[in-house]
Amino acid sequence: MPATTDEDIELLQLLEFEQLLKVSPKLEKFRDPFRLKIAYGGRGAGAKTWSIASLLVQFAQAKCIRVLCTREIQLSMPESVHRIIKQQIMRLGYKGWQITDEIISSPIGSTFHFRGLQNLRASLSIKGFEDVDYCWVEEASTVSNDSWDILIPTIRKPGSEVWISFNRELERDPVFERFCITPREDCLIVPLQPGAIDNPWWTKELQREMEEDFKRDPDLAEHVWNGSPRSQGQKAVLSRIAIRAAMDREIAEPQGEEEIGIDVARFGDDDTVMYRRIGMKVVEEKIFSGQDTQRTAREAWDMAKRNSSIPIKVDDSGVGGGVSDKLVDLGANVIMVNFGGKPIDDVKYTSVADEMWFNFPINEVDIPNDQRLMGELSGRQYAYTNKDQRKIEPKREYKKRCGKSPDKADALLLCFYNPERYNGGISDFSTEDLGF
Repeated sequence: MPATTDEDIELLQLLEFEQLLKVSPKLEKFRDPFRLKIAYGGRGAGAKTWSIASLLVQFAQAKCIRVLCTREIQLSMPESVHRIIKQQIMRLGYKGWQITDEIISSPIGSTFHFRGLQNLRASLSIKGFEDVDYCWVEEASTVSNDSWDILIPTIRKPGSEVWISFNRELERDPVFERFCITPREDCLIVPLQPGAIDNPWWTKELQREMEEDFKRDPDLAEHVWNGSPRSQGQKAVLSRIAIRAAMDREIAEPQGEEEIGIDVARFGDDDTVMYRRIGMKVVEEKIFSGQDTQRTAREAWDMAKRNSSIPIKVDDSGVGGGVSDKLVDLGANVIMVNFGGKPIDDVKYTSVADEMWFNFPINEVDIPNDQRLMGELSGRQYAYTNKDQRKIEPKREYKKRCGKSPDKADALLLCFYNPERYNGGISDFSTEDLGF
Protein backbone atom coordinates (compact mmCIF):
# COMPACT_ATOMS: atom_id res chain seq x y z
CA MET A 1 0.00 0.00 0.00
CA PRO A 2 1.59 3.33 -1.02
CA ALA A 3 2.23 5.88 1.71
CA THR A 4 -0.12 8.83 1.95
CA THR A 5 1.03 12.40 1.78
CA ASP A 6 0.56 12.78 5.54
CA GLU A 7 2.64 9.67 6.16
CA ASP A 8 5.39 11.01 3.88
CA ILE A 9 5.45 14.26 5.81
CA GLU A 10 5.54 12.44 9.16
CA LEU A 11 8.38 10.21 7.97
CA LEU A 12 10.33 13.21 6.67
CA GLN A 13 9.88 15.03 9.98
CA LEU A 14 11.05 11.94 11.86
CA LEU A 15 14.17 11.66 9.70
CA GLU A 16 14.90 15.34 10.14
CA PHE A 17 14.56 15.01 13.91
CA GLU A 18 16.89 12.00 13.93
CA GLN A 19 19.47 14.15 12.17
CA LEU A 20 19.09 16.79 14.88
CA LEU A 21 19.83 14.18 17.56
CA LYS A 22 23.14 13.20 15.99
CA VAL A 23 26.38 14.48 17.50
CA SER A 24 30.02 14.14 16.45
CA PRO A 25 30.47 10.49 15.33
CA LYS A 26 33.19 9.73 17.89
CA LEU A 27 31.12 11.27 20.68
CA GLU A 28 28.15 9.01 19.97
CA LYS A 29 30.09 6.66 22.28
CA PHE A 30 29.10 8.98 25.14
CA ARG A 31 25.64 7.42 24.99
CA ASP A 32 27.13 4.22 26.45
CA PRO A 33 27.57 3.93 30.23
CA PHE A 34 31.04 4.73 31.63
CA ARG A 35 31.95 6.20 34.99
CA LEU A 36 34.32 8.70 33.34
CA LYS A 37 33.97 10.05 29.80
CA ILE A 38 36.73 12.25 28.44
CA ALA A 39 36.93 14.19 25.18
CA TYR A 40 39.89 16.38 24.30
CA GLY A 41 41.29 18.15 21.26
CA GLY A 42 41.85 21.60 19.82
CA ARG A 43 39.50 24.25 18.47
CA GLY A 44 36.70 22.80 16.37
CA ALA A 45 37.88 19.25 17.11
CA GLY A 46 34.81 17.02 17.06
CA ALA A 47 32.52 19.88 18.07
CA LYS A 48 33.01 18.47 21.56
CA THR A 49 31.31 21.19 23.62
CA TRP A 50 28.39 21.37 21.19
CA SER A 51 28.02 17.56 21.11
CA ILE A 52 28.23 17.05 24.87
CA ALA A 53 25.64 19.77 25.50
CA SER A 54 23.32 18.17 22.94
CA LEU A 55 23.66 14.72 24.51
CA LEU A 56 22.95 15.98 28.03
CA VAL A 57 19.88 17.91 26.86
CA GLN A 58 18.62 14.81 25.05
CA PHE A 59 19.09 12.73 28.19
CA ALA A 60 17.31 15.35 30.30
CA GLN A 61 14.37 15.41 27.89
CA ALA A 62 13.93 11.63 28.05
CA LYS A 63 14.53 11.01 31.77
CA CYS A 64 14.49 13.02 34.98
CA ILE A 65 18.15 13.68 35.79
CA ARG A 66 20.21 16.21 37.69
CA VAL A 67 23.25 17.70 35.93
CA LEU A 68 26.07 19.76 37.40
CA CYS A 69 27.96 21.84 34.82
CA THR A 70 31.21 23.06 36.29
CA ARG A 71 34.73 24.33 35.67
CA GLU A 72 37.57 25.39 37.93
CA ILE A 73 36.68 29.10 38.05
CA GLN A 74 33.31 30.57 37.11
CA LEU A 75 32.87 34.20 38.03
CA SER A 76 29.71 34.79 36.00
CA MET A 77 27.03 32.82 34.17
CA PRO A 78 28.33 33.84 30.69
CA GLU A 79 31.55 31.97 31.57
CA SER A 80 29.57 28.74 31.98
CA VAL A 81 27.97 26.44 29.40
CA HIS A 82 24.55 27.93 30.27
CA ARG A 83 24.27 29.57 26.85
CA ILE A 84 25.06 26.46 24.84
CA ILE A 85 22.64 24.32 26.88
CA LYS A 86 19.95 26.89 26.10
CA GLN A 87 20.89 26.85 22.41
CA GLN A 88 20.64 23.07 22.24
CA ILE A 89 17.16 23.09 23.78
CA MET A 90 16.02 25.55 21.13
CA ARG A 91 17.78 23.72 18.29
CA LEU A 92 16.17 20.41 19.25
CA GLY A 93 12.78 22.07 19.43
CA TYR A 94 12.02 20.93 22.98
CA LYS A 95 9.04 22.71 24.55
CA GLY A 96 8.13 23.57 28.12
CA TRP A 97 11.65 24.06 29.49
CA GLN A 98 12.19 26.70 32.18
CA ILE A 99 15.35 28.80 31.80
CA THR A 100 16.56 31.17 34.51
CA ASP A 101 19.97 32.69 35.17
CA GLU A 102 20.74 30.00 37.76
CA ILE A 103 18.92 26.80 36.73
CA ILE A 104 17.59 25.24 33.54
CA SER A 105 14.84 22.63 34.02
CA SER A 106 12.90 20.30 31.73
CA PRO A 107 9.13 19.58 31.84
CA ILE A 108 9.78 16.22 33.56
CA GLY A 109 11.93 17.72 36.31
CA SER A 110 15.48 17.44 34.99
CA THR A 111 17.72 20.27 36.20
CA PHE A 112 21.01 21.82 35.08
CA HIS A 113 23.12 23.65 37.67
CA PHE A 114 26.16 25.85 36.92
CA ARG A 115 28.95 26.30 39.46
CA GLY A 116 32.70 26.96 39.73
CA LEU A 117 34.70 24.29 41.55
CA GLN A 118 36.78 26.80 43.49
CA ASN A 119 33.63 28.44 44.83
CA LEU A 120 32.12 25.08 45.73
CA ARG A 121 35.28 24.10 47.57
CA ALA A 122 35.52 27.40 49.41
CA SER A 123 31.88 27.39 50.51
CA LEU A 124 31.87 23.65 51.29
CA SER A 125 28.66 23.44 49.26
CA ILE A 126 29.85 20.75 46.87
CA LYS A 127 28.18 18.16 49.09
CA GLY A 128 24.88 19.51 47.85
CA PHE A 129 25.60 17.80 44.53
CA GLU A 130 26.18 14.28 45.80
CA ASP A 131 23.00 13.12 44.07
CA VAL A 132 23.74 14.42 40.56
CA ASP A 133 23.48 11.94 37.73
CA TYR A 134 25.92 13.71 35.42
CA CYS A 135 28.73 16.13 36.16
CA TRP A 136 30.18 17.91 33.13
CA VAL A 137 33.60 19.50 33.71
CA GLU A 138 34.32 21.92 30.88
CA GLU A 139 37.77 23.47 30.20
CA ALA A 140 39.15 20.76 32.46
CA SER A 141 42.82 21.49 31.69
CA THR A 142 42.70 24.24 34.34
CA VAL A 143 41.13 22.06 37.06
CA SER A 144 43.52 21.51 39.96
CA ASN A 145 44.32 18.20 41.63
CA ASP A 146 42.71 19.55 44.80
CA SER A 147 39.45 20.00 42.92
CA TRP A 148 39.64 16.53 41.38
CA ASP A 149 40.32 15.03 44.82
CA ILE A 150 37.07 16.52 46.08
CA LEU A 151 34.88 16.30 42.99
CA ILE A 152 35.29 12.67 41.90
CA PRO A 153 34.30 11.04 45.22
CA THR A 154 31.50 13.58 45.65
CA ILE A 155 29.75 12.40 42.47
CA ARG A 156 28.79 9.12 44.10
CA LYS A 157 25.19 8.32 43.15
CA PRO A 158 24.88 4.78 41.74
CA GLY A 159 25.27 4.98 37.96
CA SER A 160 26.49 8.58 38.05
CA GLU A 161 28.99 9.77 35.46
CA VAL A 162 31.62 12.49 35.17
CA TRP A 163 32.02 13.97 31.68
CA ILE A 164 35.26 15.86 31.01
CA SER A 165 36.16 18.05 28.03
CA PHE A 166 39.28 20.11 27.46
CA ASN A 167 42.03 21.38 25.21
CA ARG A 168 45.48 20.55 26.54
CA GLU A 169 47.41 23.47 27.98
CA LEU A 170 50.63 22.05 29.43
CA GLU A 171 52.50 18.75 29.20
CA ARG A 172 51.45 17.95 32.76
CA ASP A 173 47.89 19.23 32.96
CA PRO A 174 46.43 17.51 36.06
CA VAL A 175 43.46 16.19 34.06
CA PHE A 176 45.63 14.59 31.36
CA GLU A 177 48.12 13.19 33.83
CA ARG A 178 45.44 11.87 36.15
CA PHE A 179 43.04 10.24 33.69
CA CYS A 180 44.62 9.86 30.24
CA ILE A 181 48.14 8.55 30.76
CA THR A 182 47.06 5.35 32.50
CA PRO A 183 43.29 5.15 31.93
CA ARG A 184 40.97 3.41 34.35
CA GLU A 185 38.95 0.45 33.11
CA ASP A 186 35.72 2.42 33.60
CA CYS A 187 36.98 5.38 31.60
CA LEU A 188 36.15 6.26 27.97
CA ILE A 189 38.73 8.53 26.33
CA VAL A 190 38.00 10.16 22.97
CA PRO A 191 40.82 12.21 21.40
CA LEU A 192 39.51 14.50 18.66
CA GLN A 193 41.08 16.28 15.72
CA PRO A 194 39.92 19.31 13.72
CA GLY A 195 38.47 18.76 10.27
CA ALA A 196 35.46 17.09 8.72
CA ILE A 197 36.36 13.56 9.88
CA ASP A 198 35.73 14.27 13.57
CA ASN A 199 33.49 17.29 13.06
CA PRO A 200 30.74 16.90 10.42
CA TRP A 201 29.87 20.57 10.88
CA TRP A 202 33.36 21.76 9.99
CA THR A 203 33.08 24.83 7.76
CA LYS A 204 35.24 26.34 5.08
CA GLU A 205 35.56 29.38 7.35
CA LEU A 206 37.07 27.24 10.11
CA GLN A 207 39.39 25.60 7.61
CA ARG A 208 40.58 28.96 6.36
CA GLU A 209 41.15 30.30 9.88
CA MET A 210 43.16 27.21 10.79
CA GLU A 211 45.29 27.48 7.66
CA GLU A 212 45.96 31.17 8.29
CA ASP A 213 46.96 30.47 11.90
CA PHE A 214 49.42 27.80 10.77
CA LYS A 215 50.95 30.26 8.31
CA ARG A 216 51.28 32.98 10.94
CA ASP A 217 52.44 30.98 13.98
CA PRO A 218 52.69 27.20 13.41
CA ASP A 219 53.67 26.36 16.98
CA LEU A 220 50.76 28.29 18.49
CA ALA A 221 48.40 26.84 15.85
CA GLU A 222 49.53 23.35 16.81
CA HIS A 223 48.28 24.10 20.31
CA VAL A 224 45.08 25.93 19.33
CA TRP A 225 43.87 23.63 16.57
CA ASN A 226 45.57 20.27 17.07
CA GLY A 227 45.36 20.29 20.84
CA SER A 228 49.07 19.98 21.64
CA PRO A 229 50.28 21.51 24.91
CA ARG A 230 51.47 25.08 24.71
CA SER A 231 54.87 26.07 23.36
CA GLN A 232 57.60 23.49 23.75
CA GLY A 233 60.26 25.93 24.81
CA GLN A 234 63.83 25.85 23.54
CA LYS A 235 64.91 22.50 25.00
CA ALA A 236 62.89 20.21 22.74
CA VAL A 237 64.85 17.95 20.39
CA LEU A 238 62.24 18.02 17.60
CA SER A 239 59.96 20.93 16.75
CA ARG A 240 56.22 20.42 16.48
CA ILE A 241 56.28 22.19 13.13
CA ALA A 242 58.58 19.55 11.66
CA ILE A 243 56.64 16.71 13.32
CA ARG A 244 53.32 18.01 11.99
CA ALA A 245 54.82 18.26 8.51
CA ALA A 246 55.99 14.64 8.80
CA MET A 247 52.50 13.57 9.87
CA ASP A 248 50.93 15.47 6.97
CA ARG A 249 53.47 14.21 4.43
CA GLU A 250 52.11 11.61 2.00
CA ILE A 251 54.45 9.21 0.27
CA ALA A 252 51.99 7.44 -2.01
CA GLU A 253 54.27 4.68 -3.27
CA PRO A 254 57.08 4.17 -0.76
CA GLN A 255 60.22 2.54 -2.04
CA GLY A 256 63.35 1.37 -0.31
CA GLU A 257 64.35 -0.84 2.56
CA GLU A 258 61.72 -2.55 4.70
CA GLU A 259 62.59 -2.50 8.40
CA ILE A 260 60.97 -2.92 11.82
CA GLY A 261 61.67 -1.22 15.14
CA ILE A 262 60.51 -2.51 18.54
CA ASP A 263 60.53 -0.77 21.90
CA VAL A 264 59.87 -3.45 24.53
CA ALA A 265 57.89 -2.57 27.67
CA ARG A 266 59.83 -2.66 30.90
CA PHE A 267 57.17 -1.78 33.45
CA GLY A 268 53.49 -2.50 34.03
CA ASP A 269 52.16 0.77 32.61
CA ASP A 270 54.55 0.88 29.64
CA ASP A 271 53.62 -0.38 26.18
CA THR A 272 55.47 -2.55 23.71
CA VAL A 273 55.35 -0.76 20.36
CA MET A 274 56.36 -1.95 16.87
CA TYR A 275 56.58 0.02 13.64
CA ARG A 276 57.26 -1.29 10.15
CA ARG A 277 58.42 1.02 7.39
CA ILE A 278 59.04 0.85 3.67
CA GLY A 279 61.59 3.45 2.70
CA MET A 280 60.64 6.62 4.57
CA LYS A 281 56.99 5.72 5.19
CA VAL A 282 55.57 3.94 8.25
CA VAL A 283 53.17 1.33 6.93
CA GLU A 284 52.21 -0.66 10.03
CA GLU A 285 52.00 -0.28 13.80
CA LYS A 286 51.34 -2.71 16.64
CA ILE A 287 50.99 -1.86 20.31
CA PHE A 288 50.65 -4.23 23.27
CA SER A 289 50.54 -3.99 27.04
CA GLY A 290 51.17 -6.72 29.60
CA GLN A 291 52.61 -9.11 27.02
CA ASP A 292 55.50 -11.54 27.57
CA THR A 293 58.66 -11.44 25.48
CA GLN A 294 57.92 -14.72 23.69
CA ARG A 295 54.60 -13.40 22.35
CA THR A 296 56.22 -10.08 21.44
CA ALA A 297 58.89 -11.86 19.41
CA ARG A 298 56.29 -13.90 17.52
CA GLU A 299 54.25 -10.76 16.74
CA ALA A 300 57.38 -9.10 15.35
CA TRP A 301 58.21 -12.19 13.28
CA ASP A 302 54.69 -12.10 11.83
CA MET A 303 55.05 -8.37 11.11
CA ALA A 304 58.19 -9.25 9.15
CA LYS A 305 56.10 -11.83 7.28
CA ARG A 306 58.62 -14.39 8.57
CA ASN A 307 61.10 -13.01 6.09
CA SER A 308 64.65 -13.19 7.40
CA SER A 309 65.81 -10.50 4.98
CA ILE A 310 63.82 -7.82 6.86
CA PRO A 311 65.89 -6.30 9.71
CA ILE A 312 64.14 -6.24 13.09
CA LYS A 313 65.75 -3.69 15.40
CA VAL A 314 65.17 -4.24 19.10
CA ASP A 315 65.98 -2.10 22.11
CA ASP A 316 68.09 -4.90 23.57
CA SER A 317 68.66 -3.36 27.00
CA GLY A 318 66.61 -4.76 29.87
CA VAL A 319 63.76 -7.13 28.96
CA GLY A 320 64.32 -6.47 25.26
CA GLY A 321 67.07 -9.08 25.38
CA GLY A 322 64.48 -11.81 25.75
CA VAL A 323 62.73 -10.65 22.57
CA SER A 324 66.03 -10.58 20.68
CA ASP A 325 66.93 -14.10 21.81
CA LYS A 326 63.59 -15.53 20.72
CA LEU A 327 63.73 -13.77 17.35
CA VAL A 328 67.16 -15.28 16.77
CA ASP A 329 65.69 -18.72 17.53
CA LEU A 330 62.92 -18.05 15.00
CA GLY A 331 65.48 -17.25 12.32
CA ALA A 332 64.89 -13.50 12.16
CA ASN A 333 67.42 -10.89 11.08
CA VAL A 334 67.83 -9.19 14.46
CA ILE A 335 69.76 -5.98 15.07
CA MET A 336 70.27 -5.54 18.80
CA VAL A 337 70.48 -1.88 19.78
CA ASN A 338 71.78 -0.58 23.08
CA PHE A 339 70.34 2.90 23.57
CA GLY A 340 73.09 3.59 26.08
CA GLY A 341 75.82 2.39 23.73
CA LYS A 342 78.70 4.47 22.42
CA PRO A 343 77.75 6.81 19.54
CA ILE A 344 79.69 7.13 16.30
CA ASP A 345 80.23 10.83 17.03
CA ASP A 346 81.16 10.88 20.70
CA VAL A 347 82.29 14.48 20.35
CA LYS A 348 78.69 15.63 19.82
CA TYR A 349 76.74 12.97 21.73
CA THR A 350 76.96 10.85 24.87
CA SER A 351 75.07 7.78 23.64
CA VAL A 352 73.46 6.06 20.66
CA ALA A 353 70.09 7.35 21.90
CA ASP A 354 71.28 10.97 21.61
CA GLU A 355 72.58 10.34 18.11
CA MET A 356 69.35 8.64 17.05
CA TRP A 357 67.20 11.53 18.28
CA PHE A 358 69.30 14.29 16.71
CA ASN A 359 69.73 12.47 13.39
CA PHE A 360 66.16 11.26 12.97
CA PRO A 361 65.18 12.21 9.37
CA ILE A 362 62.11 14.18 10.44
CA ASN A 363 62.10 16.25 7.24
CA GLU A 364 61.84 13.17 5.02
CA VAL A 365 59.57 10.69 6.80
CA ASP A 366 55.85 9.96 6.48
CA ILE A 367 54.66 8.99 9.97
CA PRO A 368 51.21 8.34 11.53
CA ASN A 369 49.03 11.28 12.49
CA ASP A 370 48.91 10.24 16.14
CA GLN A 371 48.47 12.73 18.97
CA ARG A 372 50.30 10.52 21.47
CA LEU A 373 53.22 10.16 19.07
CA MET A 374 53.22 13.94 18.59
CA GLY A 375 53.45 14.43 22.35
CA GLU A 376 56.29 11.95 22.75
CA LEU A 377 58.34 13.23 19.82
CA SER A 378 57.86 16.89 20.72
CA GLY A 379 58.20 16.37 24.47
CA ARG A 380 61.71 14.92 24.70
CA GLN A 381 64.15 17.57 25.90
CA TYR A 382 67.91 17.82 25.92
CA ALA A 383 70.77 19.60 27.62
CA TYR A 384 74.49 20.15 27.08
CA THR A 385 77.19 18.38 29.06
CA ASN A 386 80.30 20.15 30.33
CA LYS A 387 81.96 18.85 27.13
CA ASP A 388 79.28 20.58 25.00
CA GLN A 389 77.75 17.27 23.97
CA ARG A 390 74.00 17.18 23.34
CA LYS A 391 72.35 14.73 25.71
CA ILE A 392 68.64 13.87 25.77
CA GLU A 393 66.96 13.75 29.15
CA PRO A 394 66.97 10.29 30.76
CA LYS A 395 63.83 8.29 30.17
CA ARG A 396 63.08 8.18 33.89
CA GLU A 397 63.12 12.01 33.95
CA TYR A 398 60.85 12.22 30.91
CA LYS A 399 58.46 9.76 32.51
CA LYS A 400 58.51 11.72 35.78
CA ARG A 401 57.78 14.95 33.88
CA CYS A 402 55.21 13.63 31.40
CA GLY A 403 53.77 10.67 33.32
CA LYS A 404 54.43 7.91 30.76
CA SER A 405 57.37 6.37 28.95
CA PRO A 406 57.92 7.56 25.33
CA ASP A 407 57.39 4.05 23.94
CA LYS A 408 56.04 5.12 20.55
CA ALA A 409 58.80 7.64 19.94
CA ASP A 410 61.51 5.12 20.82
CA ALA A 411 60.01 2.45 18.56
CA LEU A 412 59.80 4.95 15.69
CA LEU A 413 63.43 5.98 16.13
CA LEU A 414 64.46 2.33 16.08
CA CYS A 415 62.43 1.75 12.95
CA PHE A 416 64.48 4.42 11.13
CA TYR A 417 67.75 3.51 12.84
CA ASN A 418 70.57 3.09 10.32
CA PRO A 419 73.05 0.44 11.49
CA GLU A 420 75.65 1.62 8.98
CA ARG A 421 75.64 5.06 10.51
CA TYR A 422 75.62 4.06 14.17
CA ASN A 423 77.42 1.22 15.88
CA GLY A 424 76.54 -0.73 18.99
CA GLY A 425 79.76 -0.15 20.89
CA ILE A 426 79.95 -0.35 24.64
CA SER A 427 79.54 3.02 26.29
CA ASP A 428 81.17 4.32 29.45
CA PHE A 429 77.59 5.22 30.47
CA SER A 430 75.54 2.28 31.69
CA THR A 431 71.90 2.06 30.65
CA GLU A 432 70.95 2.46 34.30
CA ASP A 433 72.89 5.71 34.58
CA LEU A 434 71.22 7.04 31.44
CA GLY A 435 67.75 6.02 32.56
CA PHE A 436 67.01 3.63 29.72
